Amino acid sequence: MTLLVMGSVNRDITAQLSEFPQPGETVLARAAETATGGKSANQAVAAALVGAESHLVARCGADAAGTEAVASLLEAGVRAEAVTPGRGAQGMAFITVRSDGENTIVVVPGANAELSADDCPPALLDQAEWVLLGLEVPLETVLETASRAHAAGTKVALNASPLPVGAVDLRNVDMVIVNEGEAQHVLERAPRTESASSSSADPAAQLGIETLIVTRGGEGAVLHRYGQPAVEVPGVPVKAVDTSGCGDAFAGALVGRLTCGDSLEAAASMASRFAADAATRFGAQSSYPRDFTVRNGA
Repeated sequence: MTLLVMGSVNRDITAQLSEFPQPGETVLARAAETATGGKSANQAVAAALVGAESHLVARCGADAAGTEAVASLLEAGVRAEAVTPGRGAQGMAFITVRSDGENTIVVVPGANAELSADDCPPALLDQAEWVLLGLEVPLETVLETASRAHAAGTKVALNASPLPVGAVDLRNVDMVIVNEGEAQHVLERAPRTESASSSSADPAAQLGIETLIVTRGGEGAVLHRYGQPAVEVPGVPVKAVDTSGCGDAFAGALVGRLTCGDSLEAAASMASRFAADAATRFGAQSSYPRDFTVRNGA
């Protein structure tokens, strides 16, 4: 079955630092690199690398960086026929990585801001089992695509990152994937529904969705399913050197393995291993293991 990932593709510029600079301070970086990134592009690559047929719908830049991004996606096994040039330049992400693996990220949307629901081919949406959406593109694009997917009988997963200012309409969403901080934000702003009042201790019920996945970095993740006890997925101990793109690695691998027919628990366990493996190398997509399916029997 097919996974459709729709959202952003960026050019990442990453600097490795001993410590983040304070306001007004200039620091020297140990090294720097430029590579293809963007949350949705990262997720599409992760899904492809764990064995899914992964299609990306996105707007790349009408420039050399956009051409390089498409080539990079194809090299990783992503189907990129629906990655089309926008009018503007390639989206950019400026990333700093501290020596303990923590990072800061500033994103300039560029051509990502031009993505619309009409950029998603209806035939591709109809044949997909899951569509994975992110919030580095216009919110109206995300909501309209979710509505069309729901009407087509395609399951919808939303990685609610970066955090929206207000509440997000989740009526057409089956699964939400967030980290702990994002989960608190989403739950605080969730509309009060009948299901929420009847089960205040059930986060999935509070949101009115089937499944809420809360990632916890190196500590793994917690799976919340509507009306069921929470399930903890343990983390994988590694020496992290760069956590950039690890959340995307988890989300893409998780939904990718669901598309391949895995149970939620099995998919989350594999996604946790995949993201931990990525944290042991620098970069986002460039850190994702290319031999993961061979080593893990996926």
